[in-house]
This record gives sequence, C-alpha cells and structure tokens, in this order.
Amino acid sequence: MERIKTQLARFAQTAFLIFMGLMLIVYLALGTLYLQQDLQQRELEEQTAKLSAILRNPVPSIDPLQTELNNVNAALTPMADNATIAMLVSLAKEGGIDISEASGKFRLPMPSHGGAASYQITSFAGIQIQGERDKVEAFISLLDSDKPLRTPESSSPRAVVRVVTGLVTQDVEVPKTGKEAEALAEYDKIRAAVAAMMNDNNLVISGIPNPMSVDKGRASNRMGDNPATPIIRNETGNVSAGFEGFPDMTTTASGKGYTGNATFKPGYVLWEHDKASSDNSTRYTTANYTESPTTTYYYTAERDGTIRQWSGPNIALATEYSSSKPTKIELNASVSIDFYFKPK
Repeated sequence: MERIKTQLARFAQTAFLIFMGLMLIVYLALGTLYLQQDLQQRELEEQTAKLSAILRNPVPSIDPLQTELNNVNAALTPMADNATIAMLVSLAKEGGIDISEASGKFRLPMPSHGGAASYQITSFAGIQIQGERDKVEAFISLLDSDKPLRTPESSSPRAVVRVVTGLVTQDVEVPKTGKEAEALAEYDKIRAAVAAMMNDNNLVISGIPNPMSVDKGRASNRMGDNPATPIIRNETGNVSAGFEGFPDMTTTASGKGYTGNATFKPGYVLWEHDKASSDNSTRYTTANYTESPTTTYYYTAERDGTIRQWSGPNIALATEYSSSKPTKIELNASVSIDFYFKPK
C-alpha cells in the first residue's frame, strides 16, 4: 500500500510539472501571437497612412496627356509627295536660297518610301543646296530641328516629324554675278582711277595728303566737286567741302602747287581734276579719271591709295563689299532626310 502511495505521489508531481509545462507553452504561444499581431497592426497603420496621403492629392487630369497625344497625331498626319516637295522648295526660297533651275543651286531628288504597319517614311536622299554659308546652314538647322514647318496644306506652321540622316558639306569657289559683279567692275575702275591720279600728281610715294579715310566715318560716291552743293562749315568755322570730291577735296590750290589767279579747283579728285603745270605753276589742265562724276557705290580711300567700297555714305550703317576678287566662296551641302507619317 505504501508503495502505491509513493508511486501516486510521484505521478502527481510529474503530472503537475507536465501541466505547468503545457501552461508555459500555451502562454508563450499566446505571447508570440500577440507580438506578431502588434507588428502587423503597426504595418497596417503605416500602409493606411500612406494610402490616405495619396488619396488626399488630387487625381491628375488627363487633358495634358490627351493634348500631347493629339499633337503627336497631328505631326504624323500624312503628306502627299508633291506637298512635301513644295514645302522643301518654299523653305529654301524663304531662306534666301536661289531655287531657279538655271542657277543649279537647289536640286531635289525623287522621294522614296518605306516604313512598317504603324508608320511610313518618305525619304529624300541627297538634297543639293548651295549658297551663302549662313543661309545654307540656317536651312539645314531648320530641317534638323523640331520647329513647326509651313506646309502647303496648312494656314499656319505645323509639326512635322523628320530626321536628318546624312550631311556632306564643302566650300566651292564661284564667280560673282549680278550686283556683286557690277560692284566688282566699278571697284576695279575706281581703284585704277585713283592709281592714275596719284601717278600723274607724283603722289605714289608721298601719298594722298587729305584722304577721305575710313576713320572719318563717311564714304562718298561723288568723284568731283558739285557746285550745287552748299558750302559746309565745321565747328571752328572753317570751310569744308563735305563728303564729295573723292578721294581728297581738302588740299588747297597752293598745296597743289598752283600760283595763278584763275579759278583753280582744290583737292585731288577724280572728276574735273585741276593739275598745275610742272613747267608754269600759273597754268593748269583739267582731267577726268572716271566716266562720270558719280558712282553707284560709295568709297573711302587711305593715304596710300587703298580704297574700300560701301553700300551707303554712313559707314556705321553701310555694308562693305569685298571686291578684291572676282570670285566668292559658297557652301555646298548634300542633305538626306526622312519624314515620318501615319499610314494613309
């Protein structure tokens, strides 16, 4: 009996320990679950806060995106070949390029076509263009930009999707024509006239005494004195011939070596030039070194006889012509370009 009691006591102790162990396991499980729920709760609260912040912002409007889509569709609106050609010709003409067939400075190849199901390409391989460098470069720059272009089919410039795929340029020397040739011819005549006048008056070494030089800021197209021009007096009250009588209207009769009493024209001019006789300083002869008293273009002269040609009398506002050579340099370019359109 005692033995049974002892075993029961031991069993009770073991049962108690097992029970306490089970309670501890249950407690730990419940604690772990609580901690996990607390962490998930905090995560849920953070997600809710972020979502609330997003929902508080206004929903973006679809209008800007729709406008951009409409612009893209408009830029891809198909153009017939003749309209594309007319657009390129018009752009060249407006840019100052000579598009006449006789000049040969603007030539368009026949377009070719390619593309895929979602787009088509109209290609121009080797557009030939030649002219003044700044004008040719401006034309190429416009083609290689995303600026709207004026087309025959629209009243205002429209976007046209294009890509310049090739460009080759070179400088070419061409003869001057038109007004440039006229300016050169007159320049050569005036230069020769000044040289002849200086030679006749022994000025080749000493130079022109009072030249109408660039630093005076004025140029003249009057080669002699015009009696109808009123006398001009400067700020000191001295008589000035103004800006006529090229290249020197200031040198006096005595300065030219004349000692007579006749009406002797002052200055070293190219029209009605009075020259004192080397044998008798009281006598003189009159000579013309130009074909007329006035010229189309305006001129300045330096002491050594160097002349420069201008478009007007006020040098600050006038354009100087480069008349030293019968030729000029132009830029020749070969441009290849692809235009992208939606399929028709």
